[in-house]
Amino acid sequence: MRTRFSVQAAALAATILSTIPATAQTPPGTNVAMPSGTAPLTQPQDEEYGRLIRQHMIDQRFQTELTDHMPASDTVPSPLKFFGRIPGTPGELTYAADIHRYYRELARTSKRVKYMTLGTTEEGREQVVIAIADEAVLAGLDENKAKLAMLGDPRRTDAKQAAEIIRTAKPIYWLTSGIHSPETGGPEMLLELAYRLAVEDTPMIRNIRDNVITFITPVVEVDGREKMVDTYYYGKKTGKPKPPLVYWGKYVAHDNNRDGLGQYLKLTQNITKGFLEWHPTVLHDLHESVAYLYTSTGTGPYNPSLDPIQSNEWWLLAETEVMELSKRGVPGVWTYGFYDGWVPNYLFWIAHTHNSTGRFYEVQSYGPDVQKGLKMPPATISREWFRPNPPLPSVDWAPRQNTNIQESALLFVLNRVATDRTSYLENYWAKNRNAVEAGRTGAVNAYVIPAAQHAAGNAADMVNMLRRQGIEVHRAAQAFTAGGVPVAAGDYVIRADQPYRTLLDMYLSVQNYPAANPRPYDDTGWTMQYMHNVALKTIKDPAVFQQALTPLTDAARAPAGVSGNGSTIVFNHSGDNALVGLRFRLKGTRMLAAEAPFEVDGRKYAAGSFIVPGADRAAVARAAEALGVSGEAVATMPQVATHALTAPRIGYIHSWLRTQDEGWWRAALDTYGIPYDYFADTTLKSGARLRGKYDVIIYPTVANNAREQFVGVPMNGKDAIPYEKSALTPHLGALDSAKDIRGGVGGAGLDALRRFVEDGGTLLADGSTVEMLASFGMAQGVSVTAPSDYYSKGAIMRGLIADTTSPIVYGYEGRQLPVYFSQTPVITVSRTGGGMGYFDPNGPGTKLAQNVTPNVTPVPISPWPGGATSALANAEVENSPFGSALPASRSSGAEPTQFPRVVMSFPTKANDILLSGMLSGGDALTNKALVVDVPAGRGHMVLFGLRPFWRWQTQGSYMLGFNTILNWDHLDVGKPAAR
Repeated sequence: MRTRFSVQAAALAATILSTIPATAQTPPGTNVAMPSGTAPLTQPQDEEYGRLIRQHMIDQRFQTELTDHMPASDTVPSPLKFFGRIPGTPGELTYAADIHRYYRELARTSKRVKYMTLGTTEEGREQVVIAIADEAVLAGLDENKAKLAMLGDPRRTDAKQAAEIIRTAKPIYWLTSGIHSPETGGPEMLLELAYRLAVEDTPMIRNIRDNVITFITPVVEVDGREKMVDTYYYGKKTGKPKPPLVYWGKYVAHDNNRDGLGQYLKLTQNITKGFLEWHPTVLHDLHESVAYLYTSTGTGPYNPSLDPIQSNEWWLLAETEVMELSKRGVPGVWTYGFYDGWVPNYLFWIAHTHNSTGRFYEVQSYGPDVQKGLKMPPATISREWFRPNPPLPSVDWAPRQNTNIQESALLFVLNRVATDRTSYLENYWAKNRNAVEAGRTGAVNAYVIPAAQHAAGNAADMVNMLRRQGIEVHRAAQAFTAGGVPVAAGDYVIRADQPYRTLLDMYLSVQNYPAANPRPYDDTGWTMQYMHNVALKTIKDPAVFQQALTPLTDAARAPAGVSGNGSTIVFNHSGDNALVGLRFRLKGTRMLAAEAPFEVDGRKYAAGSFIVPGADRAAVARAAEALGVSGEAVATMPQVATHALTAPRIGYIHSWLRTQDEGWWRAALDTYGIPYDYFADTTLKSGARLRGKYDVIIYPTVANNAREQFVGVPMNGKDAIPYEKSALTPHLGALDSAKDIRGGVGGAGLDALRRFVEDGGTLLADGSTVEMLASFGMAQGVSVTAPSDYYSKGAIMRGLIADTTSPIVYGYEGRQLPVYFSQTPVITVSRTGGGMGYFDPNGPGTKLAQNVTPNVTPVPISPWPGGATSALANAEVENSPFGSALPASRSSGAEPTQFPRVVMSFPTKANDILLSGMLSGGDALTNKALVVDVPAGRGHMVLFGLRPFWRWQTQGSYMLGFNTILNWDHLDVGKPAAR
């Protein structure tokens, strides 16, 4: 259709334009004004604050009309009045304690702010949240909480009732930040955002305050924030190299944002408790890593348990931020091409598992120092369909730009949720309704966890892990059968027709991640019952809802204490992790371990069972009751070969490079009551004989690879790098300290470990330590390889018990065990050694072409239980083209006298390996060792190819480590005679 433009219209347009003042063309380095942002500010402005904003914004392209000013208040202190500087000031960071102090002052001076405590951290610091809304809205905060809880349970709120609630309820938009301690900008920006939301009186801010309750937790990892600020100011004030942020929280660093499944860390528990109490509509976590602002959607594959509403909300909200900032000329705001949307272990996935919406930002790092001429690689600045306004090839980046870009984006998205308040509340009710309905009519109506299964205590622990995340659990009041599944009285029954069925489906399903998908961001398989080695059955029969089920209102617990009569108490080794605590709780009590299965009074006991002769029954019963384990008193000593269970003296080695993985070992030791001395690998060079102090040494993954672990913190420069508590660094040194942390284990350290083992000690290792021991020749007959045609990422594999008589596998039922395995180490065992491999974690799989329909061909998943049942013999064929023996012309030197003992291995067929997740090129893993007992002199090195203590998820393999500790001086039990 042709449009006519009349002479009269042209004249009218000319008249209108002539009345508008002319403006200069936007110069480079400034931003584009929008008509919606030209309304005059009617509120008194803090001119000094505005001047500092302009001063610290060294590139105005990252400015918007939302953050280029600051209203003044006579009663509520701004960050400038409180701290003497504004967020985004170069060279300055704020301690979490001071951020909380400011938030308390906001709440004291403004009726629009409420300060609340979520809980405390492992080191005793407060984790907080503030609520910001209009005064009238905030006065009804508890009433609104009740309304959101009603929307979250459609079993008691039908569509008509929900409509009435939605008419007046306000969504909660919960902002969290500072979970990753080196990502320093979010906590700073949230100081300003909180003040702006409390004080500013523009139409947008009023809309937000009237229609959304904004929750802000400025620092999630409070302990790590204080250490981060310490290390920064140490470098700034001394001019010397600052120590690395080796500790964030007590246990882990970056993995604190991978605890959503396991829920071990206090920070995760506190956020989850808050989530279950308040039912927020959105949980939005702030991060830093990419240019300049990535707002989360993801490349896929999206977790199939997600309600489609959730992923659509991702895109609706992300496109709002991308559009609003892009039309203002802000460069480098994008979505899609960074993250996948698969694994539910992140903090913000607490929202998804509870039918809310989880989101995150990744923003260019805060600093806090100015970065002149910051250049980006080609893959970051290319123009793609998902990044039509890409980052600049080079930019001067200041911390104030970090503040402005994410504060502006947050205000736009808060305004969007406020404007569409009823839609997001309706979505929340609908997602909960869909979850309940899927449980009623879908493929699974109920999950059953047998209470009397082999490791009953581990099963109860898994039930409690689910309960702490809001899952409703029942117990069968009587035996019944539903859907062909027999259920015994007392079994745990989890009905699927509950709002958090989404969580159950995500956690308990088997994952299938074809390798042709985009490269996974994190783990690809996590099926909970596999990781816990717990039996679980599913029921497809709505008749289960009619059965007599009793709600479980207290923590699940396996039978505990001592029954029967007699002077000897026997504890069956069931594989329950709590059993290890008995040895250390009753340290002075004589205990024996059975070396074979036996029977007493008609009851069968497994190899490894604890025998306590002549026991103080009362003391043993108290310990058993406290630990949740059960024993039987018998009149006669069991007739079975035994060895003493001595409580070993344990040393625990860490590095000054990273505590990311080893912290999960410590978490398990602390939880189950195993004492240890904690010291750095750099101390091994002192020459002290370790065997005089320790029987067992634990040396987990402490680096990315063997070379890095050997070298440690480089010995660069002349200045020592201390890690200790001081007036300048008051928050460092809580777990360990040193005057100079440079250097790694080195040759002298490895020699100290060699002497320790040869003198009769036992060394436990996984990950990078296994690679180092193999690569430097300490573990004779063991090599680590990096197969180029093999690719996996955090999956659950089938492990076969190759040697059922080894004490390391005491308590395990059958010959198979689901284990967590990622990409490395791939262990080869031979009787003469083999090539020493180097693993590049960015190698295999990175060049796979993307297939946009990869799920057409699912990954071959092996069934569990079932599948492979046999492993190779203990000694493998040599890693050589000559087969099992070298010809005389190619052999030299003396034959070894001690040989590795393969305790667990992968199956012989590639299609039997994967149980959940992703695996490509599984042939490279067939027959490879998963657990190896390497004798050396009078001692042992026990090397784990699997990760026995991975995050707080692999409870089913913990006992492999615990058995090694318990039987440290009798690991040769059951060993085949030398050939």
